[in-house]
Amino acid sequence: MIVMALALSLQDAAPDKGPCVLPEATQQGTPEAGACDAAIAAGDRTTKARLLYYRGYARNEGRDSLAALVDLDSAVALDPDNVSARQERAYTNNELGNYAAALADLEACALLGVATERLFQERALSRMKLGDIAGAIADRDRVLALAPEDGVALNARAEDLLFAGRFADARADIAHAEARATATDDKAVRDTAARLRKRLALMSEGAEANPGQICKEADKKGDFSRKNLVATCTAAYLAAPTNPARAEILTARSVAWLVSDDDAESTFDRQMAVALDPGSADWHANLGFAYVRASHSWAGEREFDRSLAIKQSWAALGGRAWARFNLRKIDDASADAKKSFELQPNEIALTVLGDIAQDRGDAKAAKLYWMGAWHLGDHGDDLLARLKSIGVTYPGHEPAAK
Repeated sequence: MIVMALALSLQDAAPDKGPCVLPEATQQGTPEAGACDAAIAAGDRTTKARLLYYRGYARNEGRDSLAALVDLDSAVALDPDNVSARQERAYTNNELGNYAAALADLEACALLGVATERLFQERALSRMKLGDIAGAIADRDRVLALAPEDGVALNARAEDLLFAGRFADARADIAHAEARATATDDKAVRDTAARLRKRLALMSEGAEANPGQICKEADKKGDFSRKNLVATCTAAYLAAPTNPARAEILTARSVAWLVSDDDAESTFDRQMAVALDPGSADWHANLGFAYVRASHSWAGEREFDRSLAIKQSWAALGGRAWARFNLRKIDDASADAKKSFELQPNEIALTVLGDIAQDRGDAKAAKLYWMGAWHLGDHGDDLLARLKSIGVTYPGHEPAAK
């Protein structure tokens, strides 16, 4: 992610020395605090920056991205020309979904002369998540110019090419990746290529005439069972004249993916809808729900925050209540759920309020809230499981609440 000789020697290898990185950081997690803190305190600005980078790297290896970001912010503030720290911070921000911040660091590294596979890989991700599909593909091309037989890179470019509608090129990359996986016995590359081949077929085969009309009609009716709807919505997306129009089609297609039992592709479409039309409160809320369903409540809460900053809505408040309950922000979750219900009676708010009541040991209140959600139309397995846990096996036979 990040002149030239220095960057190439440092940027693509893990730091392997210093008091702020253990010899096997990937196995042992973050470094011992005392020695690292003392070394940072004793160093000059350049040394502090280097050691903070080491510790940030180790924290990333330990899957603690938020703590890593604090260290890497400090490292860059102390030494803005530390390309190692900038590149690691870009990786961290990409992990956290802060794509604009990641791109800024990557562009700064490029200006300092960095031209590595890692830089181009990270920048491709940032650009894609910001809606710059052409820029992302250009960076994927740069990666493969440096490593033309890299199966991971071939799959990554194929995935981006699908969003550009370049199906023949994507098919060629998938075939090349499969060949490399066979030659190297790389199961991960082979499995990804197989997923992409299936995705390519669903997107490119069987689209109907008048795709925009059909896709919008499915969205309006809430019926996504029509055969070949993913391909039809894809054709509508590729024909749409503006980014907001493309985002609307992708949002509809995201539900069609769910009907095909593909949660990952559904979430990807919702991410791209936000990237193409970031001013839409609805797209942020839709992505928030996808994240919470995938047990990624921290990211979900942030998307609901972004949605509510644009427009107040009962759905985003209910979604944020759900995310906050999962994050154990109980009082905040309760406030959001109550406000959501005041704006419009809805099942999400009642379910969260029931969860809070049950969490506090009040099964009677939980039953009232959950039965309220059932009467509003939520007859899904999750709510039925909640009701069964408090002795309600047949909610339709329950007497009306008094």
